[in-house]
Amino acid sequence: MLCFGRYDLKSTRSQTCTADPVHVDPRTATACHVSQPSLSAAIRRLEHELDVPIQRRGRRYEGLTPEGEVVLAWAHRILAEGDALRQELSVLRDGLAGTLRLGIVPTAVPVASLLTGPFCDRHPHARVAMESLSSAAVRRGLAEFELDAAMT
Repeated sequence: MLCFGRYDLKSTRSQTCTADPVHVDPRTATACHVSQPSLSAAIRRLEHELDVPIQRRGRRYEGLTPEGEVVLAWAHRILAEGDALRQELSVLRDGLAGTLRLGIVPTAVPVASLLTGPFCDRHPHARVAMESLSSAAVRRGLAEFELDAAMT
């Protein structure tokens, strides 16, 4: 677990899981690799520490508050930076490795190998995961750090 002050990346990764499902329940917790009570407690601790509500609650989970949306955006950036830190340290240790997540619009698919082939030749420990996406999906993937690069 990587910690910075009072925040750790494992907790941040768990808390970002709650934005995707409809509500925090045992299935959500399982997807986040924590127990449901642990996930709920972590969210309450974060709300207390930041002094803002992150989730709207009624009788059931009602989604994220505006503050929760901001926290989620920051959490995605923090996780992306943590991944980048691990990758950079790995490069120093072993050379470039890992997976380059590449979003490609359909019209660019035929020429993608002109870039990915030489990249893989130069970095044998790295691999490329290409996904054919619409322009809007590429923009969203880049904005949400689900993609590392794009070809349009």
